[in-house]
Formats: sequence, C-alpha cells, structure tokens
Amino acid sequence: MFGKLLNFSSMAHFRKDPFGPAWVIISPERGLEASDFGSVRHHDSTCPLCPGSEASSREIRALRPSASPTNSPDWRLRVIENPAALLYPKNFEQQGVELFKQAPSSGYQEIIIEHPQHQMLLDNMPLEHLVDLLKLYRDRLEHLSEQPDVKHVQITRNVGAVAGAVYEHPHAQVLALPVSNRWVNEELNAAQSYFDKHGSCLFCDVIQAEINGRERIISYNQSFIALAPYASKTPFETWILPRQHGGAFSLQASNTLPLLAELLQALLRAMNAALDYPPYNMIFHSLPVNDNKNYHWHIEILPRLTKQAGFDWGSGFYINPTAPEDAVRFLRATLALQEVGA
Repeated sequence: MFGKLLNFSSMAHFRKDPFGPAWVIISPERGLEASDFGSVRHHDSTCPLCPGSEASSREIRALRPSASPTNSPDWRLRVIENPAALLYPKNFEQQGVELFKQAPSSGYQEIIIEHPQHQMLLDNMPLEHLVDLLKLYRDRLEHLSEQPDVKHVQITRNVGAVAGAVYEHPHAQVLALPVSNRWVNEELNAAQSYFDKHGSCLFCDVIQAEINGRERIISYNQSFIALAPYASKTPFETWILPRQHGGAFSLQASNTLPLLAELLQALLRAMNAALDYPPYNMIFHSLPVNDNKNYHWHIEILPRLTKQAGFDWGSGFYINPTAPEDAVRFLRATLALQEVGA
C-alpha cells in the first residue's frame, strides 16, 4: 500500500510532510547537541574561520590578491563548503507514494566568511568591504540558481547563540535546495492572489502605502526602504526592500549596492544601540531566478527578543508584545541621535 522506501535511516534525507507543502530534512547523523537543550554553546579557542585555518576547509572562492594561491591567509572574503553540511549535489529522486515520500539529501551548503577579523561586526565594516560582501552574496545566489534542480536559494546570517550561530566569527550561510521554501511560497501565493485581484505587485503597493503614511518607515533612500511590517511577528522585526520591483536579489544592479550597504549599516547600528546588541537572524527572501513577475525580493531582520510558547504553537498566532509603530519610533530616535553624534 505504501510502497517500498530505500533505507535512509542512518543518513540525512528529505521527507515530504503529507499534511502540507513542506519538506523536512531528517538528519540522524547530526545527533543532538548541547545547544539543542538550551545550554550555552561552547566555542573553541581556535576559530576555524580565522586566517591561518584555511587548510581545515574546502575553499570555493575567495577575494585576495591575484598573485596569492588558494588557501593562503591573505583573503578579504572567503567562501567555503560548510564543514557541517548535510546536503551535497546529487540527483533529487523522489521515492515512495503519496502518503510517504522521501528523497536523498540533495543541495548545496556554503559559508561566506565575511571578514578576516574575528570580532568584526557587519555594522562596523568599512563600507567598501560591505559592498564587496553584498556583491559576493549576490554572485553566490546567482551561481547556485543556475545549478540543476535548484528551486530555492537563501542567504542567512545568524548572530548570537540564541539565534543559532555556530561560529562567533562574522559569517553567512548559503543554502540551495531542490524543494521550495514554505515561507517564500506563502508570500508568493499572497502576491499572486493580490495581483489576480488588483493587477499590481503586493510588495510595491505596500511600499507606496507606507511611504504615504510614514508610520512604519524606519529609513529609506532612493533605492531601498527599511520598514516594520504592519503585522510584525516579533518585536523590532524589520524588512529592507528594493523600491524598484524585482523578484531575485541575484539580479540586483551593482550601482545600487552602496545604498543598500549604507541603509543596512545604519539600521543595524540603531538596533544594536537601542537593544544592546541583540541576537538576530537576517534572511534574504529571493527567488532562484526572476521567473515570477509578482514576487519582490527583500531582507528580513528578526531580533530574537522573545520565545514562542505553547499558545503560539497551538494557535498558529505569533504573540508580539511590541507594536511595530512603537519599535519604529524607538529606532528612528536612535538613528537621529547617531546622526547628531556623527
């Protein structure tokens, strides 16, 4: 009745949730870690991402002097294969039947080491370095989007152990999967429904309405806008969106990236000053290719100031104790103080 499945019980693999559109990665080989139970994550005194540790990882790409060989320690930015990767390039072949589907753990996992200095913060990087980093983000997403079977690409920054950071060194994780992402799909479906009804982009219309109302805008420039979503899921949740429509960050024009870098740095400085350097997740929501005219790529920044409890999980509602309008006023005031201090 259920069909015969290959035995993946001892290795990472995908399983399709029969109750919804999501796929889950089952990873027996990873096991449970101390951090899974809320313990403080231990960090080794020798950082595997710092210069001098290049031999411990497989380098994919790096920005360094042209005459320097691979794995030399004079890099400015470095892309490596994730040493804890669960996914590797292979054919994504679904097995089983409708109720119980599974597939090998196919995909790509990379780490972008963002600066040689261990204590460097994104908001303190020299602006030119941050622009180069954003270009590298974009180029990795573009490259992985072109690989066979890839349906989802993602850049994620986890800052602080509470936010899931494995390393203290500034880094981002790159993920490319043969299955779609449930959160991006929700946004895509909402955007498609809105377009079918109104004939315009949901994201673009929200941006224009927020500019008109100005109640939830934190800051903006000629190319990008930072705002608190009307129905923010967590305190101080912030989105950065391009003001010109586009479905994929991989197609963003290079001449706009300095403006993105400036806005991102100002926003993170304000958050760190206002919230005393909170742990946070920063996630790029983007399509692998710009094949849906109704989607609008954006960056979501989620400070981890609260925890989800039984009510949240049971009801399906997010409980946010801070109204986005209050968060915006707080961040605007902090930005204004920083500008005066500058």
